[in-house]
Amino acid sequence: MSMDLEAAGAALAGRRVLVTGAGGFVGGRLVERLVLGCRAEVRAQVHRVAGAVRVARFPIEIVCGDVTDREFLAEAVRGCDVVFHCAYGTRGGRRQRALVNREGTRRLLEAAARAGAGRAVHLSTLMVYGRTPDGDLTEEAPRRRLGEVYADSKRAAERIALAYARRGRLPVAVLQPTAVYGPYGGVWTARVLAALRSGRVILVDGGEGLANHVYVDDLVSAMLLAAVEPAAVGEAFLVSSAAPCTWREFYARFEEMLGARGTVTMTAAEARDHWRRWRRGRPHVPGVLLAALRGDRELRERLFATPELVALRELASTVLPESRQRRIKERLGEGSGGAPPGGGLEEPPIHPLSPREIAFYRARTRVRIDKARRLLGYRPAWDLEAGMALTGRWARWAELAP
Repeated sequence: MSMDLEAAGAALAGRRVLVTGAGGFVGGRLVERLVLGCRAEVRAQVHRVAGAVRVARFPIEIVCGDVTDREFLAEAVRGCDVVFHCAYGTRGGRRQRALVNREGTRRLLEAAARAGAGRAVHLSTLMVYGRTPDGDLTEEAPRRRLGEVYADSKRAAERIALAYARRGRLPVAVLQPTAVYGPYGGVWTARVLAALRSGRVILVDGGEGLANHVYVDDLVSAMLLAAVEPAAVGEAFLVSSAAPCTWREFYARFEEMLGARGTVTMTAAEARDHWRRWRRGRPHVPGVLLAALRGDRELRERLFATPELVALRELASTVLPESRQRRIKERLGEGSGGAPPGGGLEEPPIHPLSPREIAFYRARTRVRIDKARRLLGYRPAWDLEAGMALTGRWARWAELAP
């Protein structure tokens, strides 16, 4: 019989736990739950000290270092019973990010095995399955290359993690979350809000594709269960909500937060045509930045308050003719309350979707969580309405929504 959350929390109480990527979205919430709900002794890994802001209020040990650094990892895992691997590559070029995902995972698991850790939980992604077909998707589906650095390097990392378990070197469980949203969320929360505020988002084929999503607390619950459930070792688990919604329904929740419509419907053919037109007429980077600054007064004010831009503006006021300074201010919307030229009547831009993204949003893949239910005892507690309600409260607090 699988374990429930209360029993999992009791099993983790007083145990030394390492969380990599503790400054991130999922890692940060995991630390909170481990401290407040499980009473575990948490060691939180962050890449830089600034990454510890969210979790520093807790009585935890914070270690600052790189997950590709073998010496650092040897110290980080020392004395730990459980290792949660949430860190992934976000900095540098494609090669560097892939190195963090692939070799960072290998080196962390090697260090954990040498230190005698009792369990490791590796956070993977739905994207390891590549372009998913319509219909039900289970863990039996083949992993496929997607041609995208994050997905393909996470696929390699997952393969490494499962090999450790298969060879008996370290008890490892792998979780494959779908689109994770919630307070402090990036890709599927803050970035969605930013896209809707700065332009219009395309709903391919009316947004009828299926959005497999999971609220962050449900994912963390699955991670806690995977850390203590014996049947989890050597297994990969898809983690999602009880049922998907459509992309139209998903984005509508964010539009409600903003109190304005920010989507536009296109067929797949129209979206591809829009992508081609955008590619042909793609503006240079300074033009894109100017457009973003002009359309987001709060962002403009925050950037202009940084020491670097204060110094740059002072320099510009010294060396540039007044006529040139005036034209720059007009392009940024200064002196007019931040409104774009034309009294704010311009149509907001439509964010382009690449062919790969168009295929993603069209898919009617339905992720099955039967295995996680059966072996982990995973029970999603958050439906879309409840999860988005709390996300909206956080977005208003974080000043990402009115």
